[in-house]
Amino acid sequence: MELQTITIRKDGKWYFGQAEMFRRNILNILASHIKRDEEGNYYIEMGQERNPLIVEDVPFYAVGITEDENGRFKLIFHDLQEMILDKEMKISFKGDVPYISFKWEGDTRLSRGVYWKLSDYFDFRGDEVYIVPPGIKKQKEG
Repeated sequence: MELQTITIRKDGKWYFGQAEMFRRNILNILASHIKRDEEGNYYIEMGQERNPLIVEDVPFYAVGITEDENGRFKLIFHDLQEMILDKEMKISFKGDVPYISFKWEGDTRLSRGVYWKLSDYFDFRGDEVYIVPPGIKKQKEG
């Protein structure tokens, strides 16, 4: 049986060959098993199986934001993974596209809506931008 290529496009959508993978519960399982090798290549590893992954931009895409019961912001990814913003976080930019770090540096693209919802919590430090969620003390520059 010939393996089909799994691709994560820059809009966060997953494809198996040419077919879009739209079942988010399956994407969630696959995404939670993404690994990265020393050369920066991504793959999905489950048990003894390892499948290469083509990533057009980054493996994770934050498409939603909610507030949890403790008042902390929670980012929701296209693949249904979640990330609690419980510390300040640096935003990096490629052109005008914002990225944050989830598992690896700069591995998560922020959707336009998430970026603008977080903009009230930006702290500008020279040329750098940080998200400082409510209730989090700003770290001293040093």
